[in-house]
Amino acid sequence: MDKIILCRTAWMKYYEGRANIDIPRSGAIYILTNKTGGEIYNFKNREGKCYGYFPNIGSPALQNLEKKYTGDHIDDVTVVFCATHPIERGMRVVGWYNNATLYNTWQNNKFSTNYHAETNFKNARLIPEDDRVFELPDTFGRNSLFYFSLHPEKQKLLTELTNYIANNGELDLEKKKTKRKLHAGNAYQQDIEKRMLVEKMAIDMAVEYYGNRYGGEINVKSVQKDNKGWDLEVITKRVKLNIEVKGLSGDILNVELTPNEYQAFNKCSPNYQLFIVNNTLSNPIIRVFKYQSKGKIWVSNDKSVLKKIIKMSAILTL
Repeated sequence: MDKIILCRTAWMKYYEGRANIDIPRSGAIYILTNKTGGEIYNFKNREGKCYGYFPNIGSPALQNLEKKYTGDHIDDVTVVFCATHPIERGMRVVGWYNNATLYNTWQNNKFSTNYHAETNFKNARLIPEDDRVFELPDTFGRNSLFYFSLHPEKQKLLTELTNYIANNGELDLEKKKTKRKLHAGNAYQQDIEKRMLVEKMAIDMAVEYYGNRYGGEINVKSVQKDNKGWDLEVITKRVKLNIEVKGLSGDILNVELTPNEYQAFNKCSPNYQLFIVNNTLSNPIIRVFKYQSKGKIWVSNDKSVLKKIIKMSAILTL
């Protein structure tokens, strides 16, 4: 992986076009004003190809990657797309193109009016939003491109990055084996035990999920007994995340929030997340919902959008 270039871009979940569930987020004036940008299609499958837009770049310095190149392009380049995490901050790797062709001038086709890089779709790797944990400190200045060839002092970071790419950006997950057994007893007792087991298993999955992404379970604290309106607090490098956990035994997503939980949920804080597990005791399906201010919607990592039904209740007494 001799030819590698970093490109700073806007943060998106999918880079398949602007949608209500995927608004580009960046400090760039154009994106702040228009809520869109040239990079919004960088990982969209275009008849087996991906075309990469480089913000504010007229001509990449191809000589920084291949000193004796000729023509208008070079091949076999690894293009790493990076963006600032919108909540936790810090420059993160969001994905890359392997075996890409990089052009020294804007290219145009029926899919893209301005692109500098292209690769086969099978060679494009987009990291799921929650798994974007690889940071690139002290890299980009004002330029949206970064060349390791000009920064020998970053050799250690380059080695870590190439190893990360070679591992396909996979998290080092250690799956726990937890016994899921109900005690013998009457149906009512087993129903209570099942609910308690589902709740505990969902909490365990959430602790494992966030621990794998934020430096271990030591950084995930249970606050279930503190009546805060959420169950876990996750300490990241820069912010604290508040996590409400819900476990369900079936495959229908339908959860209820207590008044205290709903108050926390309804604040729509960017630091609050709703972690829901379906089929908790067998073949669990995990969805993590986050609030998106544009459109005022709660969107999960699988593109699901929550619907909210407000219920009124009362306590009557003499």
